[in-house]
Amino acid sequence: MFLALKEMLYNKLRFGMIIGIIVLVSYLLFLISGLSNGLMNMNREAINKWEVDAFVLAEEANQNIGQSIMDKDVLDDTFDDKASIKSLPVILTKDDLKQNAILFGINKDEFLNPNVTEGKAFKEDFEVVADDTLKEKGFKVGDVLDLAGTDEELTITGFTDESKYNAAPILYGNEKTADVLSVNRLNDKASAFVVRDKDFKDKDIDNDLEIIPTQTFIENLPGYTEQKLTLDFMSYFLFAISAFIIAIFLYIITIQKMPIYGLLKAQGISNGFLARSLVIQTLILSVVAVAIAVLLTVITAYALPAAVPIAFDIKAIVIFAVTIILTAIIGGLFSIQSIRKSDPLKSIS
Repeated sequence: MFLALKEMLYNKLRFGMIIGIIVLVSYLLFLISGLSNGLMNMNREAINKWEVDAFVLAEEANQNIGQSIMDKDVLDDTFDDKASIKSLPVILTKDDLKQNAILFGINKDEFLNPNVTEGKAFKEDFEVVADDTLKEKGFKVGDVLDLAGTDEELTITGFTDESKYNAAPILYGNEKTADVLSVNRLNDKASAFVVRDKDFKDKDIDNDLEIIPTQTFIENLPGYTEQKLTLDFMSYFLFAISAFIIAIFLYIITIQKMPIYGLLKAQGISNGFLARSLVIQTLILSVVAVAIAVLLTVITAYALPAAVPIAFDIKAIVIFAVTIILTAIIGGLFSIQSIRKSDPLKSIS
């Protein structure tokens, strides 16, 4: 321990470079993890908030709410608790602002009725409660919004949090609003039902309907799985690259210190002692570097604007941090063989 610390304090620049490399690799990995989590949350944010067990859609809709339609009373009392959704894509216009969104026509007496973080809940037809990210785009409570393709207008009465579906902000309104905007296509109809019932798999529904577990539904959202796989592969490759880089740096430093190791062995210091010193040294370097990277990540989380789709998961960061430390130690172990090969006689001569 003493030997490892003494050497690091003596060669501050050399070991500072190694810490810098591990910090940059760790920081990049944490950022990619946060970006991946943020992008995934944009797709499933509202679904997570609803805390539902399953979705019921028309079987021919290919698990797409926008293409699903069914009778409003098709489920009756089949499940413990359910809520209907009438779904419509809309384009909002206010002055020079334009924004794609999705309108969910809901029954206020069901559990999908959103909490209001600013303003008030909708009461009348064509009043909506909007996802609060629209505030960052310039929309505010009381705005009257024009809609593309129709003469009808919507009024924002309030905002709610965590209300994105497939990366689009949600507008919650009553069922009559959805009926009119759909040109009565959704009269006495529903696009989907969300279900709270742990035993949903045991319930019988019509053959032209499909019941989909929530996680399966999320994974089949357009683009969700493709984005997740891409970002996951980036993380895996970064792990492999970081292990390779750290191993090379530690190996080069070990080779440069071969004469010193030879002199120490000539004084009677064992290979085991030197190997333990190298492992402790690697552990200290990696722990310090990861701690700095975590600190930078926390600062970044507070500094980035809310518009950036990034969300840090503490559990994931801890797993990545431990993995990076273990990766650094494993990389350092490859240098132990070089210590064993160091020749005291060559160092003395």
